[in-house]
Amino acid sequence: MTRRHSSKDEQKNYTKLDNDYVRNTDKAINRKVQSRKRKMRRIVFFAIAPVVIIAFLLNILAHQSETLATKEKKKEEANQHLMKVKEEQDSLNLKIKQLEDDEYIAKLLRKEYFLSEEGEIIFIMPDKEDKKDD
Repeated sequence: MTRRHSSKDEQKNYTKLDNDYVRNTDKAINRKVQSRKRKMRRIVFFAIAPVVIIAFLLNILAHQSETLATKEKKKEEANQHLMKVKEEQDSLNLKIKQLEDDEYIAKLLRKEYFLSEEGEIIFIMPDKEDKKDD
């Protein structure tokens, strides 16, 4: 059977040569290791940077959609208020037109102040509410 040696045993059994070939080989190995480290750093950077940028953009998008929703709600409320104001304006314009008509004013005066035209007789009828109180 063959005996396995640990890496510590192997280091004790040999010495490293100090010549140009070994130095160049060690430098080449170190360059490869450094190159791998740089590649890994680049990969990590180019993997993390887009994730951070995408997260930032998604945050902006969420904030903008929230702002848009609140503005849409305010717009809907303003439109409802505008419709109410337009209805009120239409009714006021109709009232103005009616008040410009002499016949309407005469009818209104007869009703409110119990005025009559020539030859008319006014009868005042008690309201149903007045009968209940008696």
